[in-house]
Amino acid sequence: MPADVLFVGAGPANLTAAYTLAKRLKDAGREGEFTIMVIEKGKSVGDHILSGAVMDPRGMDEAWGKDWRARGCPVEADVVEEKVFNFTASDAKPLPFIPPTLDNHGNVIVALSKVVGWMKTEVEQLGVMVAEGQPAAEPVIHGAVVTGVHLVDTGRNPDGTEGDGFAPGAAIDAKVTVFGEGSRGSCTKILVDRLGLSGPNPQVYGTGVKELWEIPKGRIKKGTVWHSAGWPLPDSIYGGSWCYAQSDTCVSIGFVTALDGGDPETDPYEMMQRWKRHPLISGLIEGGTLVKGGTKTIPEGGWWSRPQSHGEGFLILGDSGSLTNIARLKGIHTAVKSGQLAGDVLADGLLKGDLSGKVLANYEKKLRASFIYEELWQARNWRQAFTKGFTLGSIHAGAMWVLGGKIFTDRLPIHGDAASMKKKAGDDHHAHHAQKPDGKTTFDKLTGVYQAGSVHDEHQPSHLKIADTSLCAGKCASEYGNPCERFCPASVYEMVDVPGGGRKMQINFSNCVHCKTCDILDPYQVITWTVPQDAGGPKYLGL
Repeated sequence: MPADVLFVGAGPANLTAAYTLAKRLKDAGREGEFTIMVIEKGKSVGDHILSGAVMDPRGMDEAWGKDWRARGCPVEADVVEEKVFNFTASDAKPLPFIPPTLDNHGNVIVALSKVVGWMKTEVEQLGVMVAEGQPAAEPVIHGAVVTGVHLVDTGRNPDGTEGDGFAPGAAIDAKVTVFGEGSRGSCTKILVDRLGLSGPNPQVYGTGVKELWEIPKGRIKKGTVWHSAGWPLPDSIYGGSWCYAQSDTCVSIGFVTALDGGDPETDPYEMMQRWKRHPLISGLIEGGTLVKGGTKTIPEGGWWSRPQSHGEGFLILGDSGSLTNIARLKGIHTAVKSGQLAGDVLADGLLKGDLSGKVLANYEKKLRASFIYEELWQARNWRQAFTKGFTLGSIHAGAMWVLGGKIFTDRLPIHGDAASMKKKAGDDHHAHHAQKPDGKTTFDKLTGVYQAGSVHDEHQPSHLKIADTSLCAGKCASEYGNPCERFCPASVYEMVDVPGGGRKMQINFSNCVHCKTCDILDPYQVITWTVPQDAGGPKYLGL
């Protein structure tokens, strides 16, 4: 299947790029001359999109026009009130002021899965082909040139052999392939590794667990935004929480745990359940109903963790390109803006008949001339400041913010998440016991899988690959205590007894919610997340 421009992933960056490109071509009277295709691994656009989210509207204003709301883009609420708390186990102390990085005046609360659904409709009206349920297995690379992607094979048996309905994954050939797969995109990972595109710092991630609750009226006002730091995280781990009131009776709540804290006992899902036991949060959701839930990783490294954004035959956008401003907890507006910039570069190239790497390099030039650079450059050392602990990091990061992004040293280094994990001391295993969930406000991981709507056909090969399973019962058990049993939010990885003695790793791949934490945090880096052949996974549309 040929395409002039192929977009891998139907997130806000790629859909904005497709919209900008198609609109430019239409305005130039060249509508219908070029094939523009978006492929999405989820069965529906929005199914795999999970975000808080408070959105800075600047990106939408600049890329989609100031009438984007009037044209029907869904917005849950305007931010009308906000507080930032420091949590202890029993108290929530509001800060006397809102830190400038968390000032949300003029921002809006959205469900990003709904926003991308609206974007899909807009791009289709301009003639863009959006193909849902089409997982890309890998990029096609010849030398240093990307020429498209291969879709995943279908019809394989659980052991990997070809079944009766086997069909090899189609090759989509493209003049330019744009990777906007979000956090830890699987094709982007392959591309960056093969072509050596990594930034000067490794990427670091947080795992965010989100829930949507219907609560009794009168507890919170529509448009209220809360953020918190502190309990239940130890000072050694970066992270915090949010609560966004989408209406007077519907709240989006969530907790993000950084993955470079070093403790092999860290459990992001359990951290979220503990946080909900805090009096402020339990008082908010008690007597309410959990509507949906999910888990996703967030790229936190920022500017110095950016991979090279362009090359012969490709561009990398949005979260795949490390454009989240972690200081502001914002990434939608930068993703959208990156899409607009990419769309303009692609339109220029198509209209002039030149899509060479030299032309695509204009994307980086445009990015550095945009507000994306201004924001990310000021926050370029933000995340690194917290490697010495949250308390000292807050002081260090705040001072750098005031001084334009650095104090003495520039660039501050950081260790990758897997490299930061420390071996357990002696028999100190499962030292942090999870509290039993009450089934009313706190829940076990399998309930979380159900709330995510995650479904996979079990008659297929596992899309979670462990290169050397002998490590699991041996070296990993003794050195780290099998941390995948805890850091996975969906109980995918389970050490089970073997008849006759011993233990082995059991992979419950049908539970997977596609967060990619395992691919990131496995201390031996032998776990690889790949796309399932059935386009399965969570259904976050509306969350």
